[in-house]
Amino acid sequence: MLEIVQAGQAGKTRLLFDMHRLRKRVFKDRMGWPVTVTEGGLEIDQFDLPEALYLLALNNDGKVIGNWRLLPTTGSTMVRDVWPQFLESLPMPSSSTVWEASRFAVDSPDGQSEESLAQINRATQELFCGLTELSIMCGIKQIYTLYDMRIARLLKRLDCPATARSTRLKIDDLPVETGLFTMDQNMLDRLRAASGLHEPLIKEDMLPEVLQNLRSQTHSTTMDYCQKLDRTFPASRTTKKKQAA
Repeated sequence: MLEIVQAGQAGKTRLLFDMHRLRKRVFKDRMGWPVTVTEGGLEIDQFDLPEALYLLALNNDGKVIGNWRLLPTTGSTMVRDVWPQFLESLPMPSSSTVWEASRFAVDSPDGQSEESLAQINRATQELFCGLTELSIMCGIKQIYTLYDMRIARLLKRLDCPATARSTRLKIDDLPVETGLFTMDQNMLDRLRAASGLHEPLIKEDMLPEVLQNLRSQTHSTTMDYCQKLDRTFPASRTTKKKQAA
């Protein structure tokens, strides 16, 4: 099960706290990254901005076991602000239709039981399929994300190829690269085939206000384009309609 939450969204405080605790378990406890953790055990950084969105995977008990953080490239992003060296070989535009995904994490607070591992595996698949569905629905054309070779192997297993990749560089002696991923129906079809998740995971009523606005803007732009075509090629379109009849 997926939820989409905006930073500070009313009624979603428990989910947001769950997500920050998940990140602490993954990035601080498991991976040993030098991340900032509050006294309350929450991993939070400078990119948990008011405009940040979180795609969350929940287990059967409603606890957060997976996360993507999403930021539009029109503002601050982790790759651009912290690791701009990756963008020398793979430029990142500033556009409302291009977003950055970061802080990907999956983990269960209930240990490593067979059931927990199965839920984590499904959460991973849902997060990739859900991110692609959400992007298509809201007119997000491209996603940039920074990842290590562990995630690169996951991408291969999910048949989720990058459209373009940066030069591979090292962070703390680990090889890392930035990938540009095209969010379209072809990508979604590949992910669904690899995961076996064929039912839609994202519904319009799940979208927080910022994504509803983006979706409305995208729909309005498409309608304007179609109306422009009607004005530019009225005779041609009328002929096609007659032929179809």
